[in-house]
Amino acid sequence: MSSDELRKRFLAFFRARGHTVVPSDSLIPAKDPTLLFTGAGMNQFKDYFLGIKKEMKRAASCQKCFRTGDVEQVGQTPSHLTFFEMLGNFSFGDYFKAEAIRFAFDFLTVELKISPDRLWASVYEEDEEAYRIWTQSMNYPPERIVRFGAKENFWPSNAPADGPNGPCGPCSEIYYDYGRCLIGRTCPDPDHCSPACSCGRFVEVWNLVFTQFDRQSDGKLAPLPAKNIDTGMGLERLAAVTQDKMSVFETDGFEPIIEVLVHLLRDEAPGTLRADQRGAVYAIADHLRALTFLIGDGVVPSNEGRGYVLRMLLRKAERAGMTLGLKKPFLYKLVPVVTKIVAEGYPELTARRESIAKAIQAEEEKFQQTLEEKLPLLRQEIRGAGRPSTEPAPDLIGGSGRPEGTGLRQPVMVSPSNHDRKILTAEAAARFYDTHGLSYDEIVEVCRQENVIPPSREDFEKALNLLQAGSKASSKFGGEIFAKNTLQELIVQVARKTEFIGYDQLTAQAKVIGLIQENQMVKSVKAPAALGVILNRSPFYGESGGQVGDAGTLAGPEGKLKVTDTQWVGSVLFHRAELVEGKIQVNDPVAAEVDSKRRRQVAQNHTGTHLLHSALRKILGEHVVQAGSLVAPDHLRFDFSHGRGLSSQQRESVESLVNEWIAAGLGVSVEQTSLERARAAGAMALFGEKYEDQVRVVSIGEVSKELCGGTHLNSTREVGLLTIAEEGSIASGVRRIEALSDQTALDSMKMEVARLEQDHERLMKRNKGLEKEKSSLKVKVKGAV
Repeated sequence: MSSDELRKRFLAFFRARGHTVVPSDSLIPAKDPTLLFTGAGMNQFKDYFLGIKKEMKRAASCQKCFRTGDVEQVGQTPSHLTFFEMLGNFSFGDYFKAEAIRFAFDFLTVELKISPDRLWASVYEEDEEAYRIWTQSMNYPPERIVRFGAKENFWPSNAPADGPNGPCGPCSEIYYDYGRCLIGRTCPDPDHCSPACSCGRFVEVWNLVFTQFDRQSDGKLAPLPAKNIDTGMGLERLAAVTQDKMSVFETDGFEPIIEVLVHLLRDEAPGTLRADQRGAVYAIADHLRALTFLIGDGVVPSNEGRGYVLRMLLRKAERAGMTLGLKKPFLYKLVPVVTKIVAEGYPELTARRESIAKAIQAEEEKFQQTLEEKLPLLRQEIRGAGRPSTEPAPDLIGGSGRPEGTGLRQPVMVSPSNHDRKILTAEAAARFYDTHGLSYDEIVEVCRQENVIPPSREDFEKALNLLQAGSKASSKFGGEIFAKNTLQELIVQVARKTEFIGYDQLTAQAKVIGLIQENQMVKSVKAPAALGVILNRSPFYGESGGQVGDAGTLAGPEGKLKVTDTQWVGSVLFHRAELVEGKIQVNDPVAAEVDSKRRRQVAQNHTGTHLLHSALRKILGEHVVQAGSLVAPDHLRFDFSHGRGLSSQQRESVESLVNEWIAAGLGVSVEQTSLERARAAGAMALFGEKYEDQVRVVSIGEVSKELCGGTHLNSTREVGLLTIAEEGSIASGVRRIEALSDQTALDSMKMEVARLEQDHERLMKRNKGLEKEKSSLKVKVKGAV
């Protein structure tokens, strides 16, 4: 059964059982700064698990996931991956263990017709309830049920002893029995083999998590008032089972990639692929899938955060290719294979295929250049050690220190058997890896050529882990799915949703239902003070989709407030305000008024952004897609996929086309429709953005149609004018345009004209001076003759 068919059957199965089928979230978690990447199906349902949202009781999804915890195992085992799809069904205080186990067993044995004799189950050793359900309700043979401890069968792993605090619970896992060991492995006890054995005969297919406890700070497991179900099943592993393959790399999701890669190897590195090279091929196939999906969701290579992870993964794949004999960029050539395989499940990647390939190619070429430039740099540093220096040198080469009174670096560590050889420290090697992208193997090879002793791999990895741990600690990203969000926890005490009425009106009567000051809910506040205000209804637009939040005023019976910013916190609008006069109290009626001039300026730039996007696609090509934006009152910023800078002619053409559309007075219309109908009508979606079933489509004449929740004008003529102020690169394959509209654009042009006039006047004065000097020289020359 194909992977596409499995995905469709899973979602249809749970839809028929009352589950809302929810599309995959982006690999960049929507509105969750606590996570670097989406690593599980339940991530996007966090608010439901915490009780903040209550609209759904049952959900099912096929979630794109990315994890790097086991990246070194990828290609070395039959099932480890960095990118995978997680099939999951979820219950938010609705059904519990009995139904979850029954659903899972029925899907596998009835829907997919997998023989029950091939399935085993595991339960947490203290979970008697789950054990009874399996043995009594399901009538499952006790000899095919194994009990594991908290490390294997509790989520998070070993949470009762180690934490973290918060929602947790036991697991029950379902295993598939292949009936044979993995090639190269033997079972120590074939007659009593079980999922506890490491011979590879059994593979975990489905994990059912019963979230029933709230771990306290003292380690106690308090029962949750509402018990939840969170399940996860890897689509790739399920495909291996149904296609009778013992490795995910032999399934339909990988075989086409591997086939093309092997052909590429034969063309560029002739010879038969050896068995010991297969792991590198598998790793490349996995990393390429991950790169394609990550870039498709808006991640761009950089030296920090998500971009850093992307860059290191690409270089890891590139190095794997080098071990196979591929010396030139090759990953980008395989992108069309990946997008073709996943086209049914993720058609948006097909539209981005060219831009993804270009981004990967640019990064591959950059890495090649890094190797060409940085390998000589490492050699230079090693050879330069011991030369006179007037400054203390970085600790690149290990030594016993710099003797007092000398200007010499002391890079040599004396070894009894190699007293004349230098030793490269593990810290220095790790720094070269982290800073310059040189792998351990590349560093060792240079050391060999320079007769320098390299650090052991173990010491290198320890030093690298310490170095990267410092980087992670400074990155503001955490790993806990249920990390506390103080503001959201405060707001949910008084509100779960704000009625937004700001599309149709800029003023409204509302009621104060919550006040927050210094991270605490308060009943009243006296001026002067900074605070947060929650209303039952609001005309203020909350920051989202790149558009900044509204500003304006709130006037109550006894106080006046200046709203400086508005943000969405979950489904609630949070108004950041300054109380400038009197006092404000919970339950006060207030007159809310948006700054209309500022809102109009923002709308001019937002409509201008849509026009700019369309013009770029028309002039540069359909590969151009939005990679980010900022819509503010005084300017707009637009990031887009494109491999090179705009020529002066292209820049002028884009600007002229936008202003032609502005002058044409094209109508701007808004329609609410289903996501499916919007896509069928050709509406462009922002890749990586999460959309509900009902979406808002903004159309501008026949030149633009985008999914957008922002505020806009009624006619393009109201934009007035648009000028491109700056254009440049922000990452491999990603460009950025800064632009101005209407009066701001005119003011900028006036300043530029004034500057040119000043330059012209200065040049004229200088020219007159030169003419006088020239005449004087002529007189002198004539007198000398």
